[in-house]
Amino acid sequence: MELLRTMIPVEAVVVGEWGANEYEKLISFAERVKELALLIADKEIDLAISKASVEQARVSFGLEIPYIAMNDNDIPPHIVTRLTFPLSTLSIVPECFSGPTYGETIKFKGLFEVSHVLDFMEDGEFVKSDLGLDEGEYVVIRYPPISSHYLKESGPFEGIVEKFLRERKIQAVKIRREGIIELPSGERVIANIDGISLISRSAGLISGGGTMAREAALLGVPSISLFPGEDPCVSRILMKEGLMRKATDSLSVYDELRKEWESGRLGERAREFLRRCEDPAEVLMRVIRSRGLS
Repeated sequence: MELLRTMIPVEAVVVGEWGANEYEKLISFAERVKELALLIADKEIDLAISKASVEQARVSFGLEIPYIAMNDNDIPPHIVTRLTFPLSTLSIVPECFSGPTYGETIKFKGLFEVSHVLDFMEDGEFVKSDLGLDEGEYVVIRYPPISSHYLKESGPFEGIVEKFLRERKIQAVKIRREGIIELPSGERVIANIDGISLISRSAGLISGGGTMAREAALLGVPSISLFPGEDPCVSRILMKEGLMRKATDSLSVYDELRKEWESGRLGERAREFLRRCEDPAEVLMRVIRSRGLS
């Protein structure tokens, strides 16, 4: 929250908590719906916008608020899509999105992380954080989103990563899902970190998830997906472009990516790909203005 307040000079309110298992998810969902409804019940809301928020979809529908739903995760069983898109005024998805759509759908060229990276390139880092790290001398490790609706087990992620770190003798910053950052020294801290800035100064990112891996790829930093199972379409696009690699049982692909990164070729390809993409933030604003939803 402190990082968000630094990035965006508006008041932000935390609604509800996260649920770890199926029962907790259901109860937490119900509580978030109630809290959000109470929060905005006496306010004049012109438009609601969210990416993969089932709670906002339900509250907007119940209170008859125009709602724009966004999503890019087309991995079955499409739970979030099925619970948000049917309740939306319209939805916005990448061109590659293969999941179900309902009603009016706007497609754009590229992926949502393009906005994150363009903002960083234009404005620089939002928060100055001194973790005592030397630029280009560490890799970032992002742990899998265990207990999400599309991933129940992490697979051999930790074993593969630890073997890689031992063999390469390279420092690592480990970003765990609990919000804890583990430094190369082994010290664990809770800090407000600008993730894109941390990635941009690294020698690569190894991820069991998707968002940070795609951000790294768009920055021209070696990016490896250890996501167990099929990756979403937005990750597969970057793999096809040679900006991200998929690994299953070893991280040998890192060496090739690192050579391309050191030569500057990886960065050149990333910039070329960005030039071919639409900025989803601009797509969203065009939709809002053209429909008179603001």
